[in-house]
Amino acid sequence: MKRTTLRAAGVSVLAAVAFGIAAPAAQATTATPVRAVAAVQTAGSQPSTISPSSVPSNTAAAVDGPANGEAANAAAGGAVKAAWEAIKRSGLAKKAWEAAKKGTTGFHSWVNSLSNFNPLKWTIKAMPGYMLQELIAYILNNYTG
Repeated sequence: MKRTTLRAAGVSVLAAVAFGIAAPAAQATTATPVRAVAAVQTAGSQPSTISPSSVPSNTAAAVDGPANGEAANAAAGGAVKAAWEAIKRSGLAKKAWEAAKKGTTGFHSWVNSLSNFNPLKWTIKAMPGYMLQELIAYILNNYTG
């Protein structure tokens, strides 16, 4: 393999880790067994139905607590800012801003028009949909070209 191919692959993997694609999946897998265990523990005492009050309060807080949502929002904001900095470093800030003004469809078209050898293309394509919306909003609010 050529050096540039390895470099592009490495940047794509790094971007996926930086954007937290693996982290939400890990949180989702740890949240499900906690509820299943709580349901199994309470099933013996209440065979007909399981009410929300039968689940221990510390279990529900650990799964649905505001800290998890706040951490996810902070991570998404950092990833969006990092993506914007990568766009500016590549010299494509003005084109990205023009594409962002056209909305999601225009931005997708611009990203798809980038070369397949451009790591920025694969970095943006690796972003989840909600984060792409945040990136477009961030570009529109922070571009001072």
